[in-house]
Amino acid sequence: MELSKIRSAMKVAGLSMAMITLGISVSDCSLVRLFLKSQKHAAIAFDEKTGGWGYSYDQLTEDLAKQAATAKCPTCTVRLSWNQGCGALAQSAAKKDVMTAATGTTRLAAEGAAKAECLSKGGGTCNIVVWACNSK
Repeated sequence: MELSKIRSAMKVAGLSMAMITLGISVSDCSLVRLFLKSQKHAAIAFDEKTGGWGYSYDQLTEDLAKQAATAKCPTCTVRLSWNQGCGALAQSAAKKDVMTAATGTTRLAAEGAAKAECLSKGGGTCNIVVWACNSK
């Protein structure tokens, strides 16, 4: 088992122990669902040389989200990771080195923020390369 997977499992185990210590019964499904809902992580990875990309969503930990995104594109590096909501990566049509990432509560909000940041860096016309959203 990879070290990062062990760490992720330990985080979940630690959070579970904290819930038990606080008297939150695992059988109380509504509290467990609420806890799990707060653990939706996502990531976007991109490879500047090839233009390849990968993304993940609804992962239990940030590490798992990053691993899932790079598993879809092994030569990519993670450009953005977040918990809840959406994320987007924008790139200038004319200046390929101008690339920005942003998050938002919705896809449109994340895309708008990424494009606005791209424009503010002198990107001119900026396009969304990839986006991802955690489920609600």
